[in-house]
Amino acid sequence: MKKIEISQKWIVEKAIDLLNEKGIAKLTMRSLAEALDIKAASLYWHIKNKQDLYDQIAEKMCADIQPACGLKDPRAYLMEVSVLYRQKLQAVRDSVEIFMHSAPVTPQRFELIKNLLICLLHIGIKEENCLLAGNIYNNYILSFVADEIIMQTEHKETPNPFTSILGTAYKPLSSDEQFMRGLEVLFAGFKILA
Repeated sequence: MKKIEISQKWIVEKAIDLLNEKGIAKLTMRSLAEALDIKAASLYWHIKNKQDLYDQIAEKMCADIQPACGLKDPRAYLMEVSVLYRQKLQAVRDSVEIFMHSAPVTPQRFELIKNLLICLLHIGIKEENCLLAGNIYNNYILSFVADEIIMQTEHKETPNPFTSILGTAYKPLSSDEQFMRGLEVLFAGFKILA
């Protein structure tokens, strides 16, 4: 039997598997050690605590967000990062909660934030407003995905309640269309921060 080398990378990958399988409520240091078939001491050698685990999961997800367009076109970069960030959040169960319970201080996550701020400056946001714009941008994506997941999982059989208010001519946009339209509204609103 091949011995598996215990590493932080391996632990985080397995934690994401466990998260996808059982959800954040069942993701504990104990359940992770059991799923990895290792002793808790080995786990704590690589991951300090549950908070560190959340931080490392968010870091791994951010490391996978690699926009192809680069920073030459700030608006294109922001749009591409938005799409990739949303896809990553959709791919990992309870990822919105992971991001909400972890600080954006790990290297890959910090790099994304730094690039976001650079892009916001280049599209004309005043320096003193960049953090505000960055928070609004991040919160839009997190809340959009959270709402999207609720509608897809818990209310997928529920008829659209807005049809009764807006009439049968109301044709809701697809989630992708809503997301992109929301980003356009967001960027239009950022003009007041310029």
